[in-house]
Amino acid sequence: MQNYALIGSILLIHVFAWLTPGPNITLIIRNSLVYSRKTGFWTAVGFALGNFIHIILAVAGIGIIISNSPLHSLIKFLGVGYLLYLGLNTFFIKVHLQNPQVKEKHRDITPFAAIRTSLLANLLSPYAAPFFITIFGTLLSSRAPYWVIVFLMVAMPLNTLMMASLWTLFMTHSKVKNVYFKFEPVLNKCLGALLILFALLIVFSKK
Repeated sequence: MQNYALIGSILLIHVFAWLTPGPNITLIIRNSLVYSRKTGFWTAVGFALGNFIHIILAVAGIGIIISNSPLHSLIKFLGVGYLLYLGLNTFFIKVHLQNPQVKEKHRDITPFAAIRTSLLANLLSPYAAPFFITIFGTLLSSRAPYWVIVFLMVAMPLNTLMMASLWTLFMTHSKVKNVYFKFEPVLNKCLGALLILFALLIVFSKK
């Protein structure tokens, strides 16, 4: 029973992480609104893959080595540069013209591009690696059963896929999309500004 409570607690923390404003949520909202529901789902897949890679590195002990090496600073500033690029790209993105529902299909990006965008944002995040290192480092040091660790290695990426997909479903609801189309220029600039803001916050953070 204690192991099940541990699993439940960790997954609950992970769920709350997806309810906290941050670059990942902003990016899933951006891809869902600017492009399509399909792109939003593929973006969710990229986040899930990124989490799985972080978990593998954490369990193998490679994550902690990277976090305590100069490579961590390089990854951090690459992540900042990538968020700035996405933010500026969103800020200056062209708006839909007439018949936005029709033009949306022609402005969509490929599944590979959607996965690449979220995967890079996840892997270059200075917050993701420490999060998983803390969780799995604690599990390993406390000698938690291997089945618990393996279960969480699978469940946490699936949890990411589910939470990111829920954000996509909400943001691509017809009523939400209609509001977006109505205020698209302003909302694009807001989303772009948020990504730029998160990049600047990372620059001045101590992590």
